[in-house]
Amino acid sequence: TAATRTTCEYSSNLNRLCDVFDCTVTPFSFTEPSDNLREILQNVTKPHGVSNMRKLGHLNNFVKLLISIGHCEEKFGFTYEEIIICLRLALLNEAKEVRAAGLRALRYLIRDSSVLQKVLRLQVDYLISRCIDIQQSNEGERTQALRLVRKMITVNALLFPSSVTNSLIAVGTDGLQERDRMVRAAIAIVCELALKNPEVVARRGGLSTILKSVIDCQLSRINEALITTVLHLLNHPHTRQYVRNDVELEQILAPFTDFHYRHNADTAESQLKEDREARFLSSRMAIVAAFRSWSGIINLCRTGNSGIQSLIGLLCIPNMEVRKGLMEVFYEIFRLPLPIVTQDFAEALLSVDPSRCQDSWRLSDGFVAAEAKVILPHRARSRPDLMENYLALVLSAFISSGLLEGLVEVVTSSEDQVSVRAIILLGELLHMANTILPHSHSHHLHCLPSLINMAASFDIPQEKRLRASAAVNHLKRFHDKKKQGPKPHSLYLDHIVRQSASSHHRRETHTRLHRDIYAIKDTEEALMLNLRDSQILNHKQNLDWNWLLIATILKWPNVNLRNNKDEQMHKFVRRLLYFYKPSSKLYAALELDHPKARQLTVVGCQFIQFLIESDEDGQAYLEELVKDMVAWLSSTSGLKPDRCLQSNGLLTTLSQHYFLFLGTLSANPNAVKLLEKCSLFQCLLNLSSVKNQDAVLKLAVSTLDYSRDGLARVILSKILTASTDVCRLYATKHLRVLLRAGVEFFSNWGMELLVTQLHDHSKAVSMEALDILDEACEDKANLHALIQLKPALSHLGDKGLLLLLRFLSIPKGFSYLNERGYVSKQLERWQKEYNLKYVDLIEELLNEALTTYRKPVDGDNYVRRSNQRLQRPNVYLPVHLYGQLVHDKTGCHLLEAQSVVPDLSYTVRSPMLDSWEGIKQLKAALWALGNIGSSNWGLNLLQEENVIPDILALAQHCEVLSIRGTCVYVIGVMAKTRQGCEVLKQYGWDAVRHSRRTLWPVTPEEVETQMTSELSSVPSTLSLNSESTSSRHNSESESQPNMYIMDDDRCEISDQSDDASVHLRSKPAKDRSPFTILASTRFVRNRFLNSLTLPNKKQRSTSDPKALGGSRTPTEPKPGGQSRTRTLTEPTMLSPHPPHRLLAVICRAVSHRLVCLVDSISHCCLIILQCPFDWLCVL
Repeated sequence: TAATRTTCEYSSNLNRLCDVFDCTVTPFSFTEPSDNLREILQNVTKPHGVSNMRKLGHLNNFVKLLISIGHCEEKFGFTYEEIIICLRLALLNEAKEVRAAGLRALRYLIRDSSVLQKVLRLQVDYLISRCIDIQQSNEGERTQALRLVRKMITVNALLFPSSVTNSLIAVGTDGLQERDRMVRAAIAIVCELALKNPEVVARRGGLSTILKSVIDCQLSRINEALITTVLHLLNHPHTRQYVRNDVELEQILAPFTDFHYRHNADTAESQLKEDREARFLSSRMAIVAAFRSWSGIINLCRTGNSGIQSLIGLLCIPNMEVRKGLMEVFYEIFRLPLPIVTQDFAEALLSVDPSRCQDSWRLSDGFVAAEAKVILPHRARSRPDLMENYLALVLSAFISSGLLEGLVEVVTSSEDQVSVRAIILLGELLHMANTILPHSHSHHLHCLPSLINMAASFDIPQEKRLRASAAVNHLKRFHDKKKQGPKPHSLYLDHIVRQSASSHHRRETHTRLHRDIYAIKDTEEALMLNLRDSQILNHKQNLDWNWLLIATILKWPNVNLRNNKDEQMHKFVRRLLYFYKPSSKLYAALELDHPKARQLTVVGCQFIQFLIESDEDGQAYLEELVKDMVAWLSSTSGLKPDRCLQSNGLLTTLSQHYFLFLGTLSANPNAVKLLEKCSLFQCLLNLSSVKNQDAVLKLAVSTLDYSRDGLARVILSKILTASTDVCRLYATKHLRVLLRAGVEFFSNWGMELLVTQLHDHSKAVSMEALDILDEACEDKANLHALIQLKPALSHLGDKGLLLLLRFLSIPKGFSYLNERGYVSKQLERWQKEYNLKYVDLIEELLNEALTTYRKPVDGDNYVRRSNQRLQRPNVYLPVHLYGQLVHDKTGCHLLEAQSVVPDLSYTVRSPMLDSWEGIKQLKAALWALGNIGSSNWGLNLLQEENVIPDILALAQHCEVLSIRGTCVYVIGVMAKTRQGCEVLKQYGWDAVRHSRRTLWPVTPEEVETQMTSELSSVPSTLSLNSESTSSRHNSESESQPNMYIMDDDRCEISDQSDDASVHLRSKPAKDRSPFTILASTRFVRNRFLNSLTLPNKKQRSTSDPKALGGSRTPTEPKPGGQSRTRTLTEPTMLSPHPPHRLLAVICRAVSHRLVCLVDSISHCCLIILQCPFDWLCVL
């Protein structure tokens, strides 16, 4: 070869050196590096007389010498060309160890582009390719070759030779069939090279190799990295040219779209099914990863024969294998839990219930803190959730492509297992669309009439009709379950929620959600009869007692020991007392998974409440029980603790539920005195300093009542500061539970505890407290309390800075920071660096939510990845300096004086998209403008600069697709206020106008107003009992204590609660903090979805002449309490209005609008679509 000829020419000049230097390997003389180097090169280039082992030693010494003296050509005594020529000979040696050492020496020698150019000019790249291809068994040599290749890419990827590229692509293409262990390393290097020099990879066919490897890989992390490489090339116009439209990216759909797909032609028939399942899995991972990026979404959802239309079209083809695979794809795209494979709809629905028990909720793991983080809603009311923006756009694209109609076809023409999954997916998507999409885009509801037609038509096969009818019933059941919302699974979280909800009515703490099966008769004879039938007086087998009847007796109206002196009642109490006492070891010894465990614990809590209400007559029994529990607890500090208090016993038996009894007692002022008398609190204080009592302290923290100032808060404070790291972290997490549960006066005491935790020596504890404080500051009362405490946050890094910026959103906090010169310093820092850091922060949060990426821990640069995907993670918009300043007029004037908006607008209007630095600058400007537009004051600044049309133009036409995605998020931030929605509507963009916490189903404002006016002149049966939809919308939105109005809007909303017994219904709000009415920031493009806009609803007063005569106004509550109103979409079991009355109303509405017949028909169709499922079945 040319390399060999050049080596021979230079080796002749070095042959004379062989007579001078000894060939033995001697230690270095570092004072003369040139002589040492001369000796090394001489021995390496000798064709004879030097063994391979000596050459190997000299090459290793060359690396040591290079590390010692550095890359200084003057010290070498040789030029780089001469050194490279000598080292090149090592790559032609017959020994693989010498060749590997030569590759290693070259890797250390290449330090910059100039050296790399010399290496390539001397054609060493062909020898490197030879080392890669020579033999699979030479793993050491090939490993050194691949490491050298990566060093070349790192130094200058634009100089990378095509010869080595061919070798890497060859290994990546055929290595899997040849069982080459280097195939993944080669593919990884090709992907890295494609990001830095896509031209050399594309021209050599490397992109096809990458996509082929995508279908070959069933590991989600690797699969995601491969497809993301192609998506990155599609993002920028400079690299998009290397990816062929309609060819490259669509290859990942082939296993689904090609029924005869065979990845390898030589696959045996016996392995064809297994191979096809593997390709389905790889394709599913790739499709989901593609929909996690803006370049993937835009390319797969473009108009015409797009990838999304190909996938949805497959639903109409009766191939059960493909349908099953597509169901899994759709579930994962929309971040929905996948139901188990079953033919029973109830079982499948239960498997996706968010309230189902999870392993992380066990006492030995996250316990109540982990459960509450899933069940209880986040305190953010108006803060935009970027994940909702993303899901809204993807959902609108799928709905526009006919996904819901395709699911209806799957439901009515598939096997039961596939049909059940399709029904749940259909219900989830309808629920999601009603929640995160504007109502003007709810044309997807038209899929339900087609389902109803199938259920009612006799022109189709009976089997299909029965399937459609069953689907309607299942959807109604799903509808009802969604209306109920998630409920606590554990009795501990249920106890916390109930205590918080019934703080004003503590006697109703344990009211049941349904009626007792026994009719309660307020007579002495009935009570005695029930006492006898409960079998508690004459049977000693405790578990055979009628516990349901016992619970009924304990809740009997006006029945307690004070009013009933009968001996049988006291015997009844003594029997129960003996059963529940820890010393009797009856209740305490039962296992947690006992069939009656939950019922026995609930009855026990009711028994405690019964004794509390009995006053002095029940005091003796109650004191006896408490003393027994305290003695049981005290035994843990002894030498031989009771088995129930040992770690295994407490984790597996009902003894842990004694803390629920103590929690019930701690919620009553009189019972608290008894607990103090029996030294319970002192016992818990002693346990808080004892090691290996994590389970006991977790239970104590999770059950005590903190609504009143007392010893319970003292115990919590001590556990937060004096216990082990595990207990301190759990107690800190429990403060989030109390915050979300709405414990009274949390701002008065809870914020102080959280500020104390910021200084904990454990970083995990301090970061958890910081995160909880960030959530707590969503409530103005908590924010005022935090400002009053004046915490030190500088030691917490950037996250502490973001929390401090929240102070600027209210005048008190702005004055506090401005007096210290903090505001001016932060303005300067944000303009210089923090705006760019903000882009990195948001994109890291999105990457962690959408991909397998996980943030490095404790400054570790290693990028961690996880196979576990979070279910619907939230990405709430981080705090921005400009976004906080614009909440006050003073801050807006400050931004105006600094000319912040004009400077940012110039960046938006004159973007530099040729470099990644310019793209990042544009993103920083967009996020800054979006945060400024998040308030009415700031929105006025954007309108004055007229920059909103420029942002919308970038969202639709920017060549860099990731910029379009950023604009989508930014527009959602600007839609946070009602004024922002109105401004965007003028440009053809529509936004969600209801609170994120509005109870489902959401009723649109425009439909309410139109329906009221349309049917006001007729005696509508729709408004007699269920009231108007306007009333429903008001009641649902007003019942949310987190649905706020911003100061700019100057509105007030009264809070109502429909049912105090429902677990997660919000209690009446106690604060009137000003927030935005529009908590959601999701939106979709009007032009894309043929949408309508919604004008603001104007509530009608009682004096309005257009109001219904003789009936309540839409906003007037029913007499007799705060009963929740119903909507037309809400089914009822006791509705007095049959379908023929509904048809009569529809006909009158049509006749009332004969002048505009088309509008009337469409309006009546809308009424039909909002009817309950049971009415539609009859219709």
